[in-house]
Amino acid sequence: MNKFYVYGKAVLAMLFWAVTFVWIKIAFAAGYRPYEIVFLRLLLAAVLLFAVMSITKKLQRLSPRDTLWMMLVAFCEPFAYFVGEANGLQYVSSTLGSLIISLIPIFGAVAAWLILREKITWLIIAGLLVSTLGVVIMSLGSGDLSATLKGILFMLLAVFAGMFYGITVRQLTLKYSALTIVAWQSLFGLLYFIPLFIFYDGSHFIAMQHSALGLVTIAGMSLFASVGAFMLYTGVIRDLGVIKSNIFTNLIPVFTAFLAFFILGDVFTLRAGIGLTLTLTGLLLSQAQDLRRILRRSAQSCP
Repeated sequence: MNKFYVYGKAVLAMLFWAVTFVWIKIAFAAGYRPYEIVFLRLLLAAVLLFAVMSITKKLQRLSPRDTLWMMLVAFCEPFAYFVGEANGLQYVSSTLGSLIISLIPIFGAVAAWLILREKITWLIIAGLLVSTLGVVIMSLGSGDLSATLKGILFMLLAVFAGMFYGITVRQLTLKYSALTIVAWQSLFGLLYFIPLFIFYDGSHFIAMQHSALGLVTIAGMSLFASVGAFMLYTGVIRDLGVIKSNIFTNLIPVFTAFLAFFILGDVFTLRAGIGLTLTLTGLLLSQAQDLRRILRRSAQSCP
């Protein structure tokens, strides 16, 4: 049953990340820019998490070596990932952007196999391919694949950042709590973003008329995505490894499609239904060995 608990954390993390794709549209409509949104998210997350650790006396100090390693983790994500995605989506269509981002589980699996020597089976490979095919089918609904070279390069930056995040954070999950990792990750990410925020959006942020709805939405993204999702996901990486954890990220477009249907009134098409089915099938395939082991153990424990 413990494994089902891990799966539940993975699914909940993806739901939290998916809802940000709906909320970010509200923040954009309120006049906030990408760097402003990320800066405020990380600021609130860092303040909140360090306050919680101080009050509960669970503040873990990093060793000098792990501090440098944590700085690399934060450079990969949130910094490089958000820089790549936020800039890339300005020069590529949302369809092509989501297709490029869907490469993260595949690239991440190859990297984890080569660098971390994680075991990869044919069932995991099949699950990866089927799940990614589902995301591709869901993404191709609009048919717009326009892009510039600049946009593609920015999106590839996001892909490699997402890939190396799992690789770099893995060893820290074996030494520190999820609370500690996400707190320091948020703090270092915030420090990386300060120059970009000041240079590109500082004057706009000061001069703009702030929106209560926009700020509440950004606060929600911080609490659910920057804090909640990352805390859940770092635990999943520790328990499942990088390869099996990354496959769950293909649930994000599935949840986004449902949320857009219920909240924004988007149309849920047959194509989306086929893509959703393939994505879930691939996810189950990738976890089939563990699921079989759990069911066998449950059957043996029954009188």
